[in-house]
Amino acid sequence: MKRFATALVLLALTLTMSIGAQFIFSKKTGELITDLESLLTAVDAGEGEEQALEKAESEWKNSKKILHILLVHRSMDEIEININSLREYLDSGDDEALRQACTEALKQLENLRDAGKITIENVLKIEQNGVDKTLPIL
Repeated sequence: MKRFATALVLLALTLTMSIGAQFIFSKKTGELITDLESLLTAVDAGEGEEQALEKAESEWKNSKKILHILLVHRSMDEIEININSLREYLDSGDDEALRQACTEALKQLENLRDAGKITIENVLKIEQNGVDKTLPIL
């Protein structure tokens, strides 16, 4: 009986930690996506880009501490390259490159957020050597 109770406690703890990590991940990526969308809007409007970029950079610095724990570092590096390049493009006045880097970072964050959602498809998805071998749902 003690083993069963211990197993249930460990299962409950694992589920709680998983759901908590998912909540934090969704919240942080959602905030970053909102800030990057605000930056795109500011670039399109032609004003407020500096403030929007500062807010996005600040949010990135705060979020990456937690996201490094939850994500593969390669994914983080790809997003960080795009976010770091935003400042260079803004300073040089290259709005098209700024828009492109911001859009790329948005796509990467949205893809990560969608891949991290707890859905039956994501739970049963298995990739081997880049080939999707999703388990069939009974």
